[in-house]
Amino acid sequence: MIFYSNLTPIIYTSVKDSGIELTIRFLSEPKKRRVTENNVWEEILDVIAKHEDIDFAYPTQRIFYNQTEGKVDTRNK
Repeated sequence: MIFYSNLTPIIYTSVKDSGIELTIRFLSEPKKRRVTENNVWEEILDVIAKHEDIDFAYPTQRIFYNQTEGKVDTRNK
């Protein structure tokens, strides 16, 4: 049971290591939760796709091999 008096849909924004995290709160019928969630995200992705200046952030890792990629005088000979 939910005891909050304000149950309007809302988007919470927070800053994370890899970018901005959006958390969405909305009410739906329990049996339609998965379909409703999917529809909401599909609409969000459609809007994002229209904006080339929006990118998704995700954790990445870059490995630098000094022996092959480093400066000439720092490479092992």
